[in-house]
Amino acid sequence: MAATRYSGIRARDTDRADVCGLLDAALADGQLTGDEHASRTAAAMRAKTFGELDAVFGDLQIPDDLVDAPVVRVDRRQPRRWLAPLAVVVAAAVTGAAVGGITRGITNAAAPSASKASSGHAKSSENVPVLTTGAGMAYFIAEYRAQFGDTTVDAVTLYPDSVTFSRAVTGDPTATARYHYDGDFDDPTISTGREQTVRSFDLTALNLPALAGLLAGAPQSTKVSDGAISLVEIEFESDSAADAGPTVEISTKNQAGASGILVTTSTGEPLRVSVPS
Repeated sequence: MAATRYSGIRARDTDRADVCGLLDAALADGQLTGDEHASRTAAAMRAKTFGELDAVFGDLQIPDDLVDAPVVRVDRRQPRRWLAPLAVVVAAAVTGAAVGGITRGITNAAAPSASKASSGHAKSSENVPVLTTGAGMAYFIAEYRAQFGDTTVDAVTLYPDSVTFSRAVTGDPTATARYHYDGDFDDPTISTGREQTVRSFDLTALNLPALAGLLAGAPQSTKVSDGAISLVEIEFESDSAADAGPTVEISTKNQAGASGILVTTSTGEPLRVSVPS
């Protein structure tokens, strides 16, 4: 892939996770051999910039569920005109709360069945809600707890019908496991060389009722007419203070190609918003 003026932008854990997901798909459909997959996955885990990630997947076909990821779409890497119209965001959140049907029982309503939880294996046969909604996030967190017995994670990217995430390998703090979830948890991709600076967080620390309102009102907040949420990324920002929590980056898009981003704290406090130029 040819270098662009965005190649030097630093990559995030979610970007590396997206590339690992792309490599997994390429292995599954025969684009890569097992050795090529292992070598490229290791390179993706070491990558610091988008340019280094481009070199890992530039010759591969892109699966549909990753075509809008920042690591694939160069236009989503460019610096944006960030605004802070918090009154607009708050108003949209209030509207979204009504639309999203936020209740105190949202987490309980999304909990998996007793048989699933007791089995310790979160294989799903029921209908999965849209995962970029408050109810969808609550559902995924309940599934995650049933699968792993905890709610600790490094980074999460939610799409409407799937989730990619990374977490430390149990019993081996030097390795990272990257997973894909779409109602079932796929087998993980394991990579070594986990940096000691990686910061994990607890999914239950997310203020789901507040975030549900922001999610439902995100197209309005980002001024993306007739838009919908394309993905939600939750992770620590690389330059955040040691005592700061993870941020929630909500990306919206419409069929005309207009896009926006709303960034909030994990407790639902709006931080900044980018609207179409």
